[in-house]
Amino acid sequence: MGTTLIVSTVNTPDFFARAKAYASCNVFVACDENRIIGSAACAIREATVNGHLSRVGYEFQYFTLPEYRKKGIARQLHRHIEDHLIQRGALYAYLVIMEGNLPSMRLFATEGFKLHRNLMMAGLAIYRKMEVPSGGKIRPIVPEDLEAVAKLLNDTWQGYDLYEPASAEGLAGFINRTPGYRFDNLLILEDQGKILACLGFWDWRRIMRLVVVQRSLKMRMIGLLLGFMRTFRSMPGPIKAGSTLKQMMLTPIAFRDPVHLAVLLRYTNNQAVSSGIEQIFCVSERDHPLLSCMKGFIRIDTGIHLYVKPLQQKVSMGNNPVFIDGIDL
Repeated sequence: MGTTLIVSTVNTPDFFARAKAYASCNVFVACDENRIIGSAACAIREATVNGHLSRVGYEFQYFTLPEYRKKGIARQLHRHIEDHLIQRGALYAYLVIMEGNLPSMRLFATEGFKLHRNLMMAGLAIYRKMEVPSGGKIRPIVPEDLEAVAKLLNDTWQGYDLYEPASAEGLAGFINRTPGYRFDNLLILEDQGKILACLGFWDWRRIMRLVVVQRSLKMRMIGLLLGFMRTFRSMPGPIKAGSTLKQMMLTPIAFRDPVHLAVLLRYTNNQAVSSGIEQIFCVSERDHPLLSCMKGFIRIDTGIHLYVKPLQQKVSMGNNPVFIDGIDL
């Protein structure tokens, strides 16, 4: 996935749980006789591009057996997926690649993808409970909230390319079909009956096992620094080779003011501490207001590259800010 942190990823206990977060998704496999040697997935969504709804395809989770790597398996899977997307009317294909993943960048660049935007994945270290500011009531969402939450999401991300407009029906479908996600996973902050912010969290331990294989020099230096600081104050534990990562992704996210989101983020931090989570993530533009709500957290940022390929003639992405849902990671 990159060179900052090399991990082994296993979809478990259900290989297809990762894909079920999408309303329309397919998983394809490459075979050598009767043996599966690789797989890749894609999802199709109706998202905003240049102010108009467009059908887009997202490609993700390319797996190849070690002994079959560098033999064109991923390229064959991609070309099959691209044909699938074109046949279903997709105007664009996109994918996200973590910084340092040069093999993936080279592969998709030769297949016509262009780097469209450099985004950031903010990683928050979870290791202690935090004071939650007052200023409203925090509770899980209920079905009666769905319409108001959908409106808040649309207001927050209006004008962002690759954002799929939310609806009460769409939110309910996402909650009900996504493994490891329930109504209790989506929190709202309300005051006098008005929803000020919402924040959902998806526990990756429910759908995959991530084991650290190797750390970069940057990660080892961060570990040494945290170890030194741990002699003076409470600090997060080190990430070591062989460690199983305990992580969750934040999705969906919406707010009227970053101050409101900060309340939910600290509340979610405290829930994560209680459940053994060690890192939580979200992805955004590098200057997005939601990053201002993370004051008081230890944050380690990772670069995320958004690659896009037009699948039809006479279409192109503009310069609008982009939205990447947490489920895309």
